[in-house]
Amino acid sequence: MPRSVPVNTQLPPGPKGLGVSRLLSRLRNPLGFYEQLYEQYGDIAYFRILSRNFCVVYGPDIIEEVLVVKRTSFEKGPMFKRTRILNNPTSITADGDDHRRIRKLIQPAFLRKAMGGYAEIMIEEVLRTRGNWRDSDTIDIDADMHQMALNIIAKTFFGRDTEIDSRLVKDIITAMGWSMVLTLIPFGDLVARLPLGRNRQRDRAIEAMDRVVYDVIRKAHSQREERTELVWWLVHAEDEEGIDRALSDAEVRDESYAMLLAGHETSANALTWCFYYLSRNPAARTRLEAEVDEVLDGRPPTMEDCDRLPYTRAVFDEALRVTPPTYIVGRTAIEDCVLGGYHIPKGTVVQPCWRIPQREEKYFPEAGEFKPERWLESGQPQHPTRGMPTCRLAAACGRASARRSPGWRPCSPFQPSRSGGASR
Repeated sequence: MPRSVPVNTQLPPGPKGLGVSRLLSRLRNPLGFYEQLYEQYGDIAYFRILSRNFCVVYGPDIIEEVLVVKRTSFEKGPMFKRTRILNNPTSITADGDDHRRIRKLIQPAFLRKAMGGYAEIMIEEVLRTRGNWRDSDTIDIDADMHQMALNIIAKTFFGRDTEIDSRLVKDIITAMGWSMVLTLIPFGDLVARLPLGRNRQRDRAIEAMDRVVYDVIRKAHSQREERTELVWWLVHAEDEEGIDRALSDAEVRDESYAMLLAGHETSANALTWCFYYLSRNPAARTRLEAEVDEVLDGRPPTMEDCDRLPYTRAVFDEALRVTPPTYIVGRTAIEDCVLGGYHIPKGTVVQPCWRIPQREEKYFPEAGEFKPERWLESGQPQHPTRGMPTCRLAAACGRASARRSPGWRPCSPFQPSRSGGASR
């Protein structure tokens, strides 16, 4: 039975025109672009960029409409799907039955047994990174966190016995970023086919990474004994009910690429911002170190310690509130619908943006202050990034690195990128 078309035909408020200047503004300073929209139009803004209609939503109730209440009225945004790198549906890009099948198959890779293996690798890499720090050293914490995240991803995805150059992982992330940019510009599909230097770099990076990934997949097929790396779990994923087919090698390859992009930059940026805020809030740092010293008492951390470190978790939750590494996602309306009382035409790209309300006094008292203790108070509303898998990865790494390390203070200038990240 067809759904009824919404009676309300009033579009949300927003700027008029084709939006060529908006396209340039969005490419140059995406966070500033979204902040300006919120200042001018409030919880929902509708606008056009060339031939495409966009609607950015900021109000928590409207975000919930998009992602939960009316989720069947939307599909995942076009950015990942049109990168020319992912050729199959993945847990990040799939919708409907495809998403249900993939999610069901990959769930064992994120159960406690598998997570225990990942946690061991994370802790090893955290301790190795910390071991390279000495008093009086000047440390580029952003570079160290990105390198540590790369090392963790390489080993948790492909195994300790797989040699993979971190530069290759950087190259593939750069290639995927370039491909995503092309989805935002007019004639991006055409530009992606031109013999440009960046396109050739993208193709070389993909070819090199494919050799590594497919070699790991072939080894995983021959290894029946349970292992710790993610690719092994994906290769051996089965539907116990026998309804859904297993993942093909090409699907395992694409899932690895999607998780690589989703998990690296977000985790590294989250950790960098945590150091930034702790450096400017000595009382929070002192309390965090005291908790870690009391719980660990000089020993290396384990995954079981996570639940014994409530203030440490609160520090990460607060950093994620103030500066979420992913602050916007994209959905495309597959039918006419209503959001926040306004008509949203089919085909509109709807973008929930939670960074801005997370900094609003009406949702978080003293929102401009870094106050981890707010997450220990009863009745505190959860912010949208809490519980995201990539953020949990960052938190797991960060809790381990929280063990008292050499005395440190920020050097000037020390300012992580304020833009965080966007997923569309």
